[in-house]
Amino acid sequence: MIRDLWEHNRPALLAFAVALVALGVFGVRTFASAVYWYDPAHQDQPLAPWMTPRYVAKSYDLPPSIMREALMLAPDGPPRRIRLDRLALEKGVTLEVLQARVEAAAEILDAQREAEKLHRANDE
Repeated sequence: MIRDLWEHNRPALLAFAVALVALGVFGVRTFASAVYWYDPAHQDQPLAPWMTPRYVAKSYDLPPSIMREALMLAPDGPPRRIRLDRLALEKGVTLEVLQARVEAAAEILDAQREAEKLHRANDE
C-alpha cells in the first residue's frame, strides 16, 4: 500500500509526512508547555535574575501590555528579550521593586477578572 502511494502520489505522501512531523513537533511542545505551566511550582514564582519578561508574564498569567507596564518597558515597542537582572540595572531598581510591581499588577488584574465574573454571573 505504501509502495503504491509512493509510486503514484509521491508529492502528496511527502506533504502528508511533513505535516505529520510538524503536528508531532508542535503537539509535543504544546503538551510540554501545558504541563510545565500547570505545575503550581511555576506559577507566581518569585522573580529571579535569569527570568525574562515573557517568563514572568506566563508565570503570573499577565497579558504582555500589563507586563510591559509593570516592568517599565515601552508600551508600544516590540517585546524585549532581556534578563531581569539587566532590566533592573538598566532601570536603576532592584529585583524587589520589580517583584512588587509585578505582584501589584497581578493583584489588580485578578480583581478585575473577579469583578468581570461577578458581573457576568449577575447578568445571567
